[in-house]
Amino acid sequence: MKPESFLRGAVVLTVAGIVVKLLGAVYRIPFTRIVGSEGIGLYQMAYPVYTALLALSTAGIPVALSFLVAEKSAAGDRQGARQVFAVSLIFLVFLGGFLALGLYLLSPYLAERVLGDSRAYYSLLAVSPAIFVISVAAAFRGYFQGWRMMWPTAISEVVEQTVRVGTVLLAAQALMPRGVEFAAAGAASGAFTGGCAGLAFLILVFLWFKRQRRPVGGLRRERPLRFDGQATRHLKRLVAYAFPISAGSLVLPLTQVIDTVIIPNRLQAAGYSIQSATSQFGQLSGMAGTVVYLPAALTVSIAMALVPHLASAVSRNDRSEVNRRVSTALRVTFILCLPAAAGLMLLAAPIMELLFDDAGAGAVTAWLAPAALFTGLQQTTAGALQGIGNTWLPVVNLLVGCLVKIFCNYYLTVIPGFGIKGAALGSALGFLLVFLLNLFCLTRLTDYRPRISRLIRPLLAVTMMVIVIPAVCGALAPLGNLPATGLTILCGAFCYFAVLLATGEIRVYEMRYFFRK
Repeated sequence: MKPESFLRGAVVLTVAGIVVKLLGAVYRIPFTRIVGSEGIGLYQMAYPVYTALLALSTAGIPVALSFLVAEKSAAGDRQGARQVFAVSLIFLVFLGGFLALGLYLLSPYLAERVLGDSRAYYSLLAVSPAIFVISVAAAFRGYFQGWRMMWPTAISEVVEQTVRVGTVLLAAQALMPRGVEFAAAGAASGAFTGGCAGLAFLILVFLWFKRQRRPVGGLRRERPLRFDGQATRHLKRLVAYAFPISAGSLVLPLTQVIDTVIIPNRLQAAGYSIQSATSQFGQLSGMAGTVVYLPAALTVSIAMALVPHLASAVSRNDRSEVNRRVSTALRVTFILCLPAAAGLMLLAAPIMELLFDDAGAGAVTAWLAPAALFTGLQQTTAGALQGIGNTWLPVVNLLVGCLVKIFCNYYLTVIPGFGIKGAALGSALGFLLVFLLNLFCLTRLTDYRPRISRLIRPLLAVTMMVIVIPAVCGALAPLGNLPATGLTILCGAFCYFAVLLATGEIRVYEMRYFFRK
């Protein structure tokens, strides 16, 4: 099994993430036409419960497993890597099974008492076995990532989403004559069928490598695994590493729930009507947030690919390799997210009008736009900290940033002239603080030192882009919003990357080097 380079792995995961998101967005159009708004409501009721339970079982384990497998691999302990995988797989089988059974048994109570619609019972039943299947698949994904192979994870995610979308549409169409609750349940079962397809692909890849001359881990003859005290120690390390990551995955959803309570109420306290407060909150969370946090799909892939590479370098005590990996990851993140933030600030109104037919959401989008950069930097630095074995620090720093965000949401939204823009500013400041805290921790725990001089050429490129965008947008305005906005985005991106190439910030031979390494 040949390890992939850091950037190649990040690109593979990014492309897969984009395909998965596109499939997830496109299928909603025909699905809505089949089941209507009522069916969509019943379908969506099951998913918050499902995703929360899935976060408990799978948010931290794949990262922890990839870290421990990379550590064993770097030390040449292939038998230990196999044992870590086996322990993780057994743990996830029991944990996923327990959570799936719990959801199955509690479905009547959750539907009636929590969700407030007994018809959601069928959707909860349909989605419960998916927790078990996807938990098991998470073990295989973490194992392959530990060997620095990202393509099995990427392809399995695309296979899973493809089968899921097909199931949603076919089951909804077939069951709609029996009632909207059954159509919604059939659609919810797509999580299970998709998970089964993804898991089947991962198992086939795993078996294929084992049958090769050099099976997984490179051993020709694998000794039988022994579940003794060493296995118990592996399990303890796995849980200790995964728990803070799982806890951290719940911080932002919890903060979003708090935002849902705080922001509309504070806007009303500032004098806005209930309808206006709700509308402005929708512009922030449902429109601006959807677009501004889109680049996070790229940086999540960078962070995921970074963990096993750093774990391998740390286990070899290769400090120069650690510094090079962190520097490369932050540089790529900055280069990708900086123009996204600047472009959203300049084109907020036309983009909102183009996507949501609401140019009024442009103001709050422009205030939230810097978060596109800060969120990416925060995710990459969090991945770097996890890669060197410090999983609690990103969680603590994220909690601090969320507290600042909540503080700003509470006080800035009632300041005259701020309103919902104060909440957007609070989100940007919160992610900036988390990034700075993560960066400070990295500099204290490693030899990495950020070089401000590396920012000069990207800043020059984005400055040129900022000059070009208004001129191009104004010249193309007579064509209409769609062609004007689309062509302006393309011209801005071309200008930005052309300056990077002209100044030598991006070099062809350098990219080839990093993709090999």
